[in-house]
Amino acid sequence: PNTLAPLFYNLGRISSYTLIGTIVGFTAQIGLNFGAGYDLLLILRFVSGITLILIGLYIAQLNSAILQLEKVGRLVWRYIQPLTLKYLPLKTPYHAFPLGFLWGWLPCGLVYSALTLALSSGSALNSALTMFAFGLGTFPIMFLVGSLSSKFNNLIQNSKFKKYSGLLLVLFGLHIIYIALVQLSASGI
Repeated sequence: PNTLAPLFYNLGRISSYTLIGTIVGFTAQIGLNFGAGYDLLLILRFVSGITLILIGLYIAQLNSAILQLEKVGRLVWRYIQPLTLKYLPLKTPYHAFPLGFLWGWLPCGLVYSALTLALSSGSALNSALTMFAFGLGTFPIMFLVGSLSSKFNNLIQNSKFKKYSGLLLVLFGLHIIYIALVQLSASGI
């Protein structure tokens, strides 16, 4: 019974990520349909790679430039955050779903990096699927953090863990930029 709240919370969070992915993907799809084309996708891939690098540097505690991007998200969060108060404290585990859905809009650099990657897919469906996969990928750790928060808090706060996690994101960002460069040279642009 006490695992229902983290489960529903995470299902709500994944649902909001999928919806956000659909919205940004639809926006990219409109841009592509109106002639922005392949060049736009390459630019979005570069932006995605750079965003991942900045997030990796932030997690590794080497640079905090990504926090500027989170300021943009705070504009939206200012209107959503008061809605979360309706579900706090949780009266039933089922209130965790709408709470998770609303908290999915919380400004977060890692979510933004996934969104830039989703945006570079160029379609609403692929973008939604990317964000759904991102949500599923974060599900195990978020579920465990929600269920066993005191035990995992020590791991997440460990400086070596942060450095290695950040480095992995930097490498992934560099890989995305490399792919965009290969596509750029193959297209002859």
